Amino acid sequence: MASVILCVKMAARLTAEFLKDWKKEVNPDLQKERDTCTFNIQELTFMLDGGPEKTKRRKELENIFFTRYADLFSFKKRSSQSKSEMYESSVAKSVKVFQMKREQNWSEEDFEMTARILNYDFALSLHHTMFIPAIERLATDEQKAQWLPLAQSYQIIGTYAQTELGHGTNLLGLETTATFDRATDEFVLNTPRLSSMKWWPGGLAKSSTHAIVLSQLLIDGNNHGMHPFMVQLRSLDDHMPMPGIKVGDIGKKIGANMVDNGYLILDKVRIPRQNMFMRNATVTKDGKFTQLSNNKANYATMVLVRVNIISWTRDMMRHAACVSVRYSAVRRQTTLKPGTPEQQVLDFQTQQLKTFPALAAAYACHLIAEDMLASYHAAYTEIMSGNNRKLAELHAQSSGLKAFLTDMSTAMVETCRRSCGGHGYLMSSGVAQNMVSTLALVTIEGENTVLYLQTARYLMKQMANAVSGTKTDGPTAYMNRDFTSYVCPIEVKQDCRNLNKLREVYTQRAHRVVMSVAQKLQLDMESSLPQEIVFNKNMVELVRAAKAHLHLTVIDIYITKVDNLRATCSTELYKVMTELCNFFVVHGMVQESGDFLEMETLGLSQMEWLRQEEMELLEVLRPNAVGLVDAFDMHDETVASTLGQYDGNAYQHLFESTQNEPMNQTEVHPAYYKHLRGLLKGTNQSKL
Repeated sequence: MASVILCVKMAARLTAEFLKDWKKEVNPDLQKERDTCTFNIQELTFMLDGGPEKTKRRKELENIFFTRYADLFSFKKRSSQSKSEMYESSVAKSVKVFQMKREQNWSEEDFEMTARILNYDFALSLHHTMFIPAIERLATDEQKAQWLPLAQSYQIIGTYAQTELGHGTNLLGLETTATFDRATDEFVLNTPRLSSMKWWPGGLAKSSTHAIVLSQLLIDGNNHGMHPFMVQLRSLDDHMPMPGIKVGDIGKKIGANMVDNGYLILDKVRIPRQNMFMRNATVTKDGKFTQLSNNKANYATMVLVRVNIISWTRDMMRHAACVSVRYSAVRRQTTLKPGTPEQQVLDFQTQQLKTFPALAAAYACHLIAEDMLASYHAAYTEIMSGNNRKLAELHAQSSGLKAFLTDMSTAMVETCRRSCGGHGYLMSSGVAQNMVSTLALVTIEGENTVLYLQTARYLMKQMANAVSGTKTDGPTAYMNRDFTSYVCPIEVKQDCRNLNKLREVYTQRAHRVVMSVAQKLQLDMESSLPQEIVFNKNMVELVRAAKAHLHLTVIDIYITKVDNLRATCSTELYKVMTELCNFFVVHGMVQESGDFLEMETLGLSQMEWLRQEEMELLEVLRPNAVGLVDAFDMHDETVASTLGQYDGNAYQHLFESTQNEPMNQTEVHPAYYKHLRGLLKGTNQSKL
């Protein structure tokens, strides 16, 4: 035993000495990239943050979390934790953040900034992202006065229970019931079948004391549709489940295991009538039901979450691009010319084509997130006043962009992970964790195919309006235009740098795809096929139409926002942002070349020019790639990566990360004594 202890001490000393020998300064390859950047990185950081004061505030918060409470908020042990340990650690972080928010009277902007700094590593995140917003949007003023103070002071912790084991996106098919009992002036909530139990809500399993439960409202056998009900899940004294409540965790997931996603079974659970949120509909004591506004207003909370998911794609893309670009700048491998030093991987054209689309997309997602949040707040003001005029457009755009951008980010984040080679397979790389987290976004708050179809339905209605002479506006205003005399605006190769001409090509493609699908639907309807058959027969084409429209929406916002920078930023920064936007737009056309060619919006010669331009723009962006990810100004603890830290010492950080691995806390693993020793010595069999 003494010799084992001596070996452990010696190994620890050698490891410490080995790490001490590593240089702590910034990797010279990375420093060279920063020294040759052509624009002011800080200027771009201020623009992304919304001004120098917000950058200053962010850095103050980073200092609190990563200096004052470094042990609690460090990412370094995350990859070696069990599910239970991740959950407990995340609850501890949530509680500390909630305490600081309450004690220091943080604004909602401070809290959102904190969430991004900490990579949304909150077990209790739905309390702020869905529970409180749902109360604000669905409750009457009297109900808000009752519930909001409790939620905002954390006297109760809540979640939003909508999805069921057997039903997710199809809200009309939800099976949980809330039956009104006149005799007691109560609702009786029930999950009558196995498929009826609530399944997936975050924070439901072990954390939340209350839930807003979406249920079918039944009065005298009549179903009045889906409505929200406040249900107490656990005792506020000992946290035990309330009578008739059965809750638990749904098990380990491929990612986000710090969140206790749960199931909820309701067995004749009684709640007061006043626990039905009645902003949009009321039920009186004698059982009279009154619809006060379009019941689609109940979707306002879900729309907000989809808008927030668009912001989350921005954060995912930032992380992936940061790790991929920085690591590609410090990783050297093979040579382009025999006898010369190994090349920076970032110099290789193939590596640039893996990393630069994600970099450009990160900026696109940032600008789109800003635009959608502004659109939501403008529409929300009207919705809360009873005017649902903009709800259909907002629902279609938020649903479609959630689907389009999460599909895009999922593909690009995985490409960034692959760009890191074998090291990208390690959870400590950060980009692997980022990849599995991104995967969740394609199904939460609506499976993407279903969301595309919801957008497509809206597009078909808008196209029908345009054809009949009713003007469309907003994102579908292009449907009013006459494209019969369209001529491709790209006449020479130089036009591939003209963003307005490229936008015109995207517009024509979207119009032709949407119009062609609308015509197919019309022909099938005229052939007397049932409507549901017509819809299913054209479902794939409807998704295609939605994607063409959404692609146009994305590049239209990107081009408009970048063009607006001309008057607000330096010439050098405007030039770089224009080049980045140009690459994103051209790359999208090359990726979807089949669609553009089939719709005859481009010819073969134009497509060849675009392919050439794509490669030339890789070379143009190369000198500023590191500067563009540095401008995100993410703290190393936020990047949470051994490969993507600011100093670029990836190999040092990779080795350091192994010292937190539980397998390395002993020189000899217990499996040796139980199994291996007998095999090696031939003395006995494994002790199973």
